[in-house]
Amino acid sequence: MPNLPGIKSIALSPDPNIVFTGNGGDNRVAVIDVAKLKVIDEVMTPVGNPDAMLYDATNDTVVVSQSGPSPNLTFIDRTSHKVIGSLKLPGGPELMTIDPHAGRIYLAMHDQNEVLAIDGATRQILQTYKGCDIKSPVGMAFDADQGRLFVANGIQHSANVVSTIDVVLDRCLGSIDIGHGPDQAALNEHLHHLYVANSGTSNLSVIDTVSLKPLGVNGTGRAAHSIAADPTTDLVYVGVERAGIIAVYHDP
Repeated sequence: MPNLPGIKSIALSPDPNIVFTGNGGDNRVAVIDVAKLKVIDEVMTPVGNPDAMLYDATNDTVVVSQSGPSPNLTFIDRTSHKVIGSLKLPGGPELMTIDPHAGRIYLAMHDQNEVLAIDGATRQILQTYKGCDIKSPVGMAFDADQGRLFVANGIQHSANVVSTIDVVLDRCLGSIDIGHGPDQAALNEHLHHLYVANSGTSNLSVIDTVSLKPLGVNGTGRAAHSIAADPTTDLVYVGVERAGIIAVYHDP
């Protein structure tokens, strides 16, 4: 699929034939027809440099984080492809996840050592999570059945952990050791397993989100960064940068 300069992220949509990409090279979000392998529309982001993105099913919007001198979140209507709002951020955003039932977005603020909870409807910050070993947060995942938020920390720290927060009771449930240099995280809702790609230790951490116990690691090759999990097949896909491959694992 050509003409996606500086692509950093992809968001799926309810239409299996339409996906959105965040393209840092031209400061746009592209709307792609998968069957035709064609860009059918482009959305200029207000402050440029689109990075992480996700689809908010509750509010039918595509949410895009933007870094740079004026970091913010941009909200794009999924059907009209129009920017319908933005939220100025207090620092540099990293990755994000969402509570699919409440439309509540959780955004890692990498340089602030905190996570923001954002209402996708009002586009306002509802809460700021600090402590709980949250340091330089990156990848995140939300287990809706457990009401638990998982935050991978530690790109610039020697103590690499996943912070666990019960967002219903608003309390920290502790931290779980992972490999060095974590990046993205993904959840298998079927198994209640969390996966974290660790670029520094070249492996994949597997954690049970119910017992909060580590289940083991799988080797990936150097510089594992991106990750996705398919709960219908129990397959896990890991982007391994140095090898230029997608590694595929079956859990268990």
